[in-house]
Amino acid sequence: MDPRQFLLFPLVSLLLVTAPAASAQPVAEPRSAAPDPAADALRRARAARGAGRWREAEAAYRAAFAAAPRPAIEGELGLCELALRRPVDAANHLLRALRDPRALSPAEQRRFNEGLRLAEKDAIRVEIMVSHDEAEIFVDGKFIGRGQASYQFYVTPGTHEARGSLEGHVTQTVRFENYVGTETIFPLVLHPLPKPPPPVVIVRATPPAPDHSGRNLRIAGASLALAGAALGAGFAVAAGVRDDEAEAQADAIRRDYGRGGCLYKAASEVTLPCKALEDTLSARDTLRGAAWASFIAGGVFGAVALSSLWWAPSPPSPPRVAVRPLIAAGGGGVAVAGVW
Repeated sequence: MDPRQFLLFPLVSLLLVTAPAASAQPVAEPRSAAPDPAADALRRARAARGAGRWREAEAAYRAAFAAAPRPAIEGELGLCELALRRPVDAANHLLRALRDPRALSPAEQRRFNEGLRLAEKDAIRVEIMVSHDEAEIFVDGKFIGRGQASYQFYVTPGTHEARGSLEGHVTQTVRFENYVGTETIFPLVLHPLPKPPPPVVIVRATPPAPDHSGRNLRIAGASLALAGAALGAGFAVAAGVRDDEAEAQADAIRRDYGRGGCLYKAASEVTLPCKALEDTLSARDTLRGAAWASFIAGGVFGAVALSSLWWAPSPPSPPRVAVRPLIAAGGGGVAVAGVW
């Protein structure tokens, strides 16, 4: 056992012996006609304290403090805890009792200050300065308080952990280590939660429209080639008809006027048939020329359309056939699907 504890007990007993007279007449307690809710517990506490029954006295003072949380009662509770060799609890109660000296008599102030001095030999004083008053403070998982800018309390020597939490802020944890005879002071800063990143907007680029100019050119070329072939065929048929007409007219002139009938154009009766023959032959030749021109133009357009496969290819078409493996209970194979 620590030798200091042998010296501590007589000093605490001396502080408690002088307690009845000091606490019987608290100078700062306001007078009231209402009954004191802690009167019965205080009577039991003083009786137990006078008989040296410290645990009974501590329980009675605790009940009295719960009924009437006055600094004088909290200080007496702290002195009982000191007598029970619980210096940390005693120091915390005595420190809180001394925060309002106007509620204590001079004798109580002296006794409580002396008791706190004795408790501090085995308890370490800690002060935490909080960045946000509304934060909740915990030490070793025990709630310390909320709504204060700083907290003063006592802990046992060794390593401890302080934690501050506040909605919308990052929970801050601080580990600290202290020794007898030292005082620990540190800040507890809570930082706001980082803002969520802005939503990522995915802009899907519209694929460029496929270039169908080559296909359109081939369609136009093929159409013109077909039109040229159709016109050429029509002109050729018309030229054939005119050629048959000219042959019939020539046969009629030869039959009526001989083979050289049209050589004598001066004869009035031959002029009209020969003129008609010339017109028919001229129309035949014109239609033949138009037929050849249409065939040649259609061929040119067809050649241009065909050559565009090299210098104006069409964009690649999506695959139209898909081959997938097919597994069945009795065997397997492949499935072929496509668009034709």
